[in-house]
Amino acid sequence: MALTAITLLCFAALLPFPGLGLPADSGKLKQIPVMVTVKNDFTDEDVSYAATVIEEGLMFGALNHLQDSNTGFKFSYTIHKTFGIYLESVNGLAGSDKDQTYWELWSEKAGVTTRLEVGIGCYQPQRDENLILRFTKWPEN
Repeated sequence: MALTAITLLCFAALLPFPGLGLPADSGKLKQIPVMVTVKNDFTDEDVSYAATVIEEGLMFGALNHLQDSNTGFKFSYTIHKTFGIYLESVNGLAGSDKDQTYWELWSEKAGVTTRLEVGIGCYQPQRDENLILRFTKWPEN
């Protein structure tokens, strides 16, 4: 419930602003380096892309910037009325309710890897962070 509320608040807070929550002095926006790593638990695929994001920007912006840079990285998303921006597919591979697969979001900073508790529309990457998009299966009950 708390995750739902946080995600909804992050998404709703950005809707009225054309800059999508960018800093007030957006004329002086600075790009910071990040990595985006695509991992597939089923094929052992592990591909990394050098990327940038606007300082204090969102993961969603970093993924869009990476996709626009013609590096071979592609992603798609949907906007869920409750949960906000939902990562749907990466490089043509989409999650499936039938197969119980999805894209899980992780972060690696200074050698510490953690699972993100918010989605691509709320998470603010930091300089030199590795944003991990992990294709996996959800736990069985």
